[in-house]
Parts: sequence; C-alpha cells; structure tokens
Amino acid sequence: MTRILFSSSLKMLTRDRQALFWAIVFPLIFMGVFKLFSGDSSGTTRLIVSVDATSERGRVLVDALGQVGFLNVTLTPGLDEDSARLLVQDDEGDAALVVSPAAPTTPANAVLLMGIRDPIGRQVTSAAIASVVDRVNLSLAKAPVPISMSTRPVEEKTTSFFQFVAPGILGMGLMNFATISLASSLSRYREEGVLRRIRATPLSPSYFFMSVLGAHLVITVVQVAVLTLVAQMLGADLFRDVSGLWAPLIAVCGTIVFLNLGVVVAGRVRGRGAVEGAANAITLPMMFLSGSFFPVSALPEAMQRVVQVLPLTHMLNALRGVTIEGESILKQWPSLLVMLGWTVVSFVVARIAFRLEDA
Repeated sequence: MTRILFSSSLKMLTRDRQALFWAIVFPLIFMGVFKLFSGDSSGTTRLIVSVDATSERGRVLVDALGQVGFLNVTLTPGLDEDSARLLVQDDEGDAALVVSPAAPTTPANAVLLMGIRDPIGRQVTSAAIASVVDRVNLSLAKAPVPISMSTRPVEEKTTSFFQFVAPGILGMGLMNFATISLASSLSRYREEGVLRRIRATPLSPSYFFMSVLGAHLVITVVQVAVLTLVAQMLGADLFRDVSGLWAPLIAVCGTIVFLNLGVVVAGRVRGRGAVEGAANAITLPMMFLSGSFFPVSALPEAMQRVVQVLPLTHMLNALRGVTIEGESILKQWPSLLVMLGWTVVSFVVARIAFRLEDA
C-alpha cells in the first residue's frame, strides 16, 4: 500500500511539468545572479593621490596603491586638502588621498577624502587604502609611524549601509507579496472552482478582480506603514527631509505594477506549484539585480544598462531619492515615468493573459 501511494504521488508530481521546469531553472537563475555580483565583476575606483613621489615614503605608497586591483591611481602632486576636495566634487575622481609633506624622520599626515556615495563601495575603498597604508608603514619599519591617515567625507551628508538597504527591503517585501501572493490566490481560486462559480453568477468579473486587488492594496498599505516605522525606529532616518513623506505613495504606486505581474503569471501558468515557482523566478532575480541589497554600480556595465528597464530599479531609485538624498518628488520624474509605463503595459498584458473564460 505504501509503495502504491508513493508511486501515485510520484506520478502526480512528474505530470506537473511546469513545476519540474521551474524547480531546475530557478536555482540556475539564482546562481547566475550571484555570479554577476562576484568580485571579478567589481568596478574601479578612481583615486587621486597627492604625495611627494620622489621620497621613499611616497614611492612605496604609490607602488602599493597601484597593486590594488580595483584602484585606478592618478598621481597629482602638490594638492592641498581643499583643492583635492574640489577635484572629487567635480567628478575628476571618486576619492583623493592627500599626504602632507614631512621630513623623512617625522610622521606624515594623510587625509582620505571619500566622494563615493554608496556605503558598501565607500567602506571597501576606505578599508583597502587603510590596509595599504599599514603595509607601507610596516615595510618602511621606521619609528615614529611614517604615515598617519584619517578619513573624511567630501560631503557632510553620508549614508550608512542600513539607511541604504532599508528602502530596498521595503521594495522587496512589497514586490514579493504583490506578485507571489496574488498569483497564488488566483491559482487557488481556479483550482477550487471559485472562478467558474463567479463566471456563472451575474457578478461582473471586473468587480471580482477589483475586490481582490483592493484587498491586496490594503495589505500593501499596512506593509508600508509597519516597515517604514520599524526602519525609522532602527535608525534608517527615512524622513530626515520632508520629501521622505512621498515614500509611502511611491511604494504603493510601484506595487500596482507587481500586482499586474501576479495576474499575468496566474493567467499564463497552470498549477499552484508552478505558479509560485514562476513568480519567484521573476521576483528573486529582480530583487538582487535592481539593487535591493547592493548598489547597481557593483554590476558589470552592460548589466547596469539592462537593469534600468526593471520596475523595481526605478521604484527603489525614487524611494532612495526622496528618503536618503532628500530630493523633491519632482526630481524623481524619470523613475516615475518608467513606473507609469510599466503600470499601463502590465495592466494591458494582464487583461489579455487572465480571462475568467479560461478558468
């Protein structure tokens, strides 16, 4: 009896070919996404170095910095801190290391001016240069310490990693709920015969869908309220400027796109397991590629252009613009325009993809 039950269960599972397909393809997509964020794909940091390269201390420092793979070193002697800061502000470099002139027997003071905006890149660059300075000090083996380094931001307003990732977590949570939950609900309604019964009643299908979408939007509003409140309590400071008050509206508008995608998945894929797999295959790669947890600048240049098409990318750009950067809602018009385009197109595709007549 146990063998027969096992055989029957196995046959039922293997007959769901779409579920089997996504069971194989989904892990491959996931591995591909992480490969794109591997160290080999990292971009370069343009570092301006002002030091007396004729001295032993300066020569050793420049040589050591040049050996760091992701640093593109430009030697510009004779800069003071203010002039180096202006070069970084004018985008002549991403960071500047200014080493003050000093006698060989006295310590030299070095200031690292960081113009990198994303917190991950800033921390990685700062740690790498500090490590190089430590190695140079050891190689010179002199006392007192040959180079003493401090780090300062080019702009006073900096962003912590949590402040960067908090809007990403908000966008990720809304996208996953809207797409996966709605697709699963519609698939369940189809399997349980709810859609057939709705079709047999005088109730207009549009009212049915409006009620389902409305219920999901209510939960979305609750999600936004809870997640932003918790993020604020944990120090994300999403409302440091009054422009941050636009964040909930941006989040809700972006969610409409993902609700439409959920309808498309439910309309084109059959079987609840296959529907959930297909929805995950859409949301999870987008979650990483759109910069929920890592800056998009960490991707290869060609992939950076590709991800600019994704709706979550522009949702997160707008969210971070009004919260982290303190920019006005009007300055987010490029991202809002792309989101509007996605809303219209996804709605049209959803209307075509899902019909009660097919239930």
